Amino acid sequence: MRKRNGNLWIIAGLVIWVVLSAPGFAQQPSPLETCIENFGYLGCDAEGTPIPPQANNPAYVVHWAAVAISRSTMKAGASHGQNSLEEAEQTALSLCRRNGPTDCKVLTWAPNGCVGLALGSPSGKFGYGPGNDRREAAAVAMRQCRATGAANCVVITASCAQDNPQWSAPLPLPEGVSAGPVDPRFVGTWQLLINPGYWIWRVSANGTYEFHSEAMDGARTHAGTFTAKNGQYKLHAINLTWDDEGTYTFQGPDTILGKGTLGSGTWHRMVPKSGH
Repeated sequence: MRKRNGNLWIIAGLVIWVVLSAPGFAQQPSPLETCIENFGYLGCDAEGTPIPPQANNPAYVVHWAAVAISRSTMKAGASHGQNSLEEAEQTALSLCRRNGPTDCKVLTWAPNGCVGLALGSPSGKFGYGPGNDRREAAAVAMRQCRATGAANCVVITASCAQDNPQWSAPLPLPEGVSAGPVDPRFVGTWQLLINPGYWIWRVSANGTYEFHSEAMDGARTHAGTFTAKNGQYKLHAINLTWDDEGTYTFQGPDTILGKGTLGSGTWHRMVPKSGH
């Protein structure tokens, strides 16, 4: 009798397992998750149902941001304002690989959010993470970078899905600092040849900048505030002791001749403006 009861319990357990494993009982993704996954850039209602373009209902528009890094070279790339997750990942990977790394991997991505990346020293130390806004993503990246024991951590990107992909994503301004005037021609990413590599300088419209070296010269990564007006510029780093000021002249829309503390140099826009 005991054996029979035992068999009945086994059969009952198998029946319950089969029922719970049926499609109706499996954990299903939310409608919005399905809508995002299937369409990338789309209009969805609050339940995740795609909305035809002619509908008057409010649309849930999804854009994407992503960040990638090469662990062997610490070269990185970030994307923003992309129309799908695939575009965001591929753009970040392409920018990471632009100077030769073959081991670039996507670290994180965000739909309608932001992603931050902070690098520290010695090389190989970094932190990253998503955030609901630029400041939160930057704070997460800094916190993770410092948790590795790295010194001089600095946020090199805080890209957001809503950023205009025509321009470099700005960095968050430090607390208590207001944006200074920035000559709009400066906005973008610039490179200066330093054999056998380049210095990379990114200027944002909100009055922030990021600088890092892709040359074998040991120049330290730094970021901070930047102003430029009427041929005069000023730069202040917030992660190390460095201030610079000088003059600049545009030799066309994609070339700047600058003269500052370190001497003169000709910077070239990495992605020329359309039409030039």
